Amino acid sequence: MGSDFDSEARDYSYSSRQKPTVRDGDELWVPAGKSVTVGGYLLNGGLLYVGMGLAGSNEWNVEAALIDPALPVNQRDADYTVRKLNYWPSYSEASREARASYLNWLANGRSDPGADIGYVFLYFYGLERRALVDAATSSAAKAELPVIMREVERLLGIYSGSNSFQHYAGSLLDFLKAGPDHANCSGLPPPLVTKGELSFAHKLCLGQISNLRRALTGEWAYIWLMGDPTTRLKTAAQRCPDEFKRAFLEEYARELGDGMLLPQNKTRLKVTHRPASPSMRSSAHLEKHFDLPDVTVLSSPMKKLQGVAERCMTQLEAYSRFVGRNPDKAESADALLELPFSLWPQQYRQPLENIRATIKTADKPLATKFERLQGLFPDWHDANRQKYQSLSRALAEAGMGIEPDIKFGGKVPASDSTVVIFSDEDIQSYREPSLEYGAASLTLHLAVSVSAADGEVGNEERQLLLQQLEDWLHLNESARRRLQAHLRLLMTEPPGTNNLKKRIEALSTNARLAIGEFLAQVAKADDVVTPAEVKLLEKIFKMLGLEAQSVYSLLHVSAAAPVTVRPSDTATSGFAIPSPPKPKETGIELDMSRIAALHAESEKVSAILGEIFVEDTVRVEPEPESQELEAEIHDSVMGLDDEHTKLARLLCTRPEWTRDELEELAQDRGILLDGALERINEAAFDSYDQPFCEGDDPVEINREVVKEMLQ
Repeated sequence: MGSDFDSEARDYSYSSRQKPTVRDGDELWVPAGKSVTVGGYLLNGGLLYVGMGLAGSNEWNVEAALIDPALPVNQRDADYTVRKLNYWPSYSEASREARASYLNWLANGRSDPGADIGYVFLYFYGLERRALVDAATSSAAKAELPVIMREVERLLGIYSGSNSFQHYAGSLLDFLKAGPDHANCSGLPPPLVTKGELSFAHKLCLGQISNLRRALTGEWAYIWLMGDPTTRLKTAAQRCPDEFKRAFLEEYARELGDGMLLPQNKTRLKVTHRPASPSMRSSAHLEKHFDLPDVTVLSSPMKKLQGVAERCMTQLEAYSRFVGRNPDKAESADALLELPFSLWPQQYRQPLENIRATIKTADKPLATKFERLQGLFPDWHDANRQKYQSLSRALAEAGMGIEPDIKFGGKVPASDSTVVIFSDEDIQSYREPSLEYGAASLTLHLAVSVSAADGEVGNEERQLLLQQLEDWLHLNESARRRLQAHLRLLMTEPPGTNNLKKRIEALSTNARLAIGEFLAQVAKADDVVTPAEVKLLEKIFKMLGLEAQSVYSLLHVSAAAPVTVRPSDTATSGFAIPSPPKPKETGIELDMSRIAALHAESEKVSAILGEIFVEDTVRVEPEPESQELEAEIHDSVMGLDDEHTKLARLLCTRPEWTRDELEELAQDRGILLDGALERINEAAFDSYDQPFCEGDDPVEINREVVKEMLQ
């Protein structure tokens, strides 16, 4: 439906017209739902000023958003994706080509995301004037405020790529909506309207949360983090936003429980709007005040939230790199294993939780074929070192351990090999394998080799193995559980003595003697020493650099008294060790002082064993992609350091600050106010040849510098 402007517009003659009579906004405003034709373009939808005689501020003779139908246009060059407007666009000051491009954008629905943002701003100027100037005196304009706000919200959704437009349009929405009953703070926070900027509704609710001394929930903490101007997300959070949010909520709850309490600072909450339109540049900025603390100006709560975010981004780095290189495999086993276990989809997390429940109920490790474990994951056919390490980490996060484990000296199992899963909720022990465990593992490996030499490992031998190692090395509970699982794996698939030479070479003489004596005790734990056990002991003693003959001496020694070894009768296959006879003066006795010395030296021996136990398992991480390296570089404003960059970004959120407010900001950050402002002003002069702020009380923020920073 056309408006009365259709015929009026055709009567205009640009060359012969006189200076127009000044008219008010209602006369020239095209309401929503109306249409008008200008320069051959049919403009549907209204919400425009069309005609002549609408004055701007004292600095501007004509309202920047006013579409004068008499001004010429060049329809042959109407590409609105090309920038043709000035820094502060005005329809009357634009070129013929720029006017045609603007009208073309309006005629095509005002919704092409590829349009140059200058045309969007020019249209926004009209909406801004109607809402702030006309609505102050016109009931018709006031009634249109809901329509105007919906239109601004629509534009914000389309042109989210422009920080400058998001800032000004979001600010206008905040100002128009601001009121004590504007926000519902009892439920989940509303989504961010403007990227990286909290709306008034968010600030109002945060002020109420502080005022009522309520704990800040995880959802509110997350929205505050994402809306704070000082937050800079690394590639992992940008590439994997859903996983990052889940990780943040979990880490926040783990660290802060029900949530942190917000301080009650002196700076009061206010909503301000500095008009974007050059026609309103001389107008003072608009303000509404509320008797609530503005906690968003403080740095201490945000430092806590950013600390939580930093840890979450670190957790997601491996997953992010994999998805970045393999975007089509985001749901594969390879990708899944790089995620923290708590972020796994429920269908993959549940089977492992069932295994953990089974192990805890049975109170013993679970031995199974590795291929059955592989079958729990999607498309996992081949297990390499990296995948297996990721699985071990995920199991540790799920409260379990696995043997073999590369981090503890194991190797990647074949699909048909046995693995042992055990309960272990001490995640810290998994991060830091102890040297004592390394010593126990190596000694256990040798001992099981001896015990299995006769074809079986008796219960007495097994108990001695565990008890002696636990007592000798003072293992903690986590290491004990792992050692028990490791022993079960060793007895399921008894090891040989190959590949042990390198581990043994670095042992001191005392360490080798300690192992030799211990293995001799293991061999006679069941009171029968077979020829196969003696033969294997001789082999191990030789590997240890000990005299082979000392095997027999040690086999004749017990903790209480010397014993002898004699050949068995033909019915047995080994040497029977009878009950110990009465002590004889010629018997070989244990040197108790030397044993005491060995026990005293156990930590030293453990360290030596641990050094050779831990294989060179350092995995070289792939270099981050170039774009990730760029994301990690400090995001500076005007060449400022991190502290001054964050302060400058915060100051941009208001057109002006009182001296008292700035003093509170400086005290909160532990900086000198005047020195900080001087540093930021110097940077602004270097970058834009104008100051960042002026005045003493209040301190006004330069809108042109802000606009440059937001580009």
